[in-house]
Amino acid sequence: MENSEKGESKSSVGQEQVQDLLFSRELGWQEIIYDLINSEQLDPWDVDLVLLTEKYLEKIQKIEQADFFVSSKVLLAASLLVRIKSEILLNKYIKSIDDILFGKKPEKKYSLERIELDEDIPDLTLKSPLPRFRKVTLKELIESLNKAISTENRRIHKEIINKNALRESSISLPKRTISIKDKIKEIFDNLILHFKKDKGKLKVSYTDFIGTEKEGRILSFYPLLQLENQKKVWLHQDKHFEEIYIWLKDVYLKHNPDPMEEIRKELEKELAELEEKENRRGRKLKEEFNNPLGEED
Repeated sequence: MENSEKGESKSSVGQEQVQDLLFSRELGWQEIIYDLINSEQLDPWDVDLVLLTEKYLEKIQKIEQADFFVSSKVLLAASLLVRIKSEILLNKYIKSIDDILFGKKPEKKYSLERIELDEDIPDLTLKSPLPRFRKVTLKELIESLNKAISTENRRIHKEIINKNALRESSISLPKRTISIKDKIKEIFDNLILHFKKDKGKLKVSYTDFIGTEKEGRILSFYPLLQLENQKKVWLHQDKHFEEIYIWLKDVYLKHNPDPMEEIRKELEKELAELEEKENRRGRKLKEEFNNPLGEED
């Protein structure tokens, strides 16, 4: 009977906590602290932080032994309480919980001046007691922990965003430096060699020539645009997002009408119409200047 009671007390958690877990409500660190304040009969206006930390860790251990889920915030609150406890045990006195969790504010430095006295300085005696533990209320503890947890969550979220951005950029950007000039020459030489091997082909698709590897397709696209700008190749695409076909410029012009010819004719026509319009306007202005009153000859 005694063994069963000991085993039950070792692996069990509070009744309210079991109800929270059964109804799928996350057991928060605040609830654990409130429960400990009540169960351990701690003074909410003067919390024993050392005892509270010890009981908090024991409570988490019991919850884990009962195979219940413990959230990351509960564990983070535990680490913050351990930090506060360590500071108390080390220094025996604390000014503020925020000083421990967020770092102490820099102390103001004052310049010392030497004061000369004619009479002897009397000996100083200690009349006030040594500083004791500063009283920490439950409200102050909860507010400080909540502020520290929120700050840590923002830091973690920012760190995740930065790492994801770095990982995405490392995937999209080339992992090695290349010479654009050498790459242009390499692609054009490979293109000439490709058409020499298969003289029956007049054009080649971008996929067949470059391949399907993502980095290679990205690195080869800009040099091809430069080759077209140099009038060495002709890139043709029937519709947007469809396959791009690569021609040698002189081969394309032999087997296809000059695509610029129609544009050239339209431009020449527009220029002729514009010139005729300007001539008519000039003749009209000349007539008005020679005959300002509109008199008939």
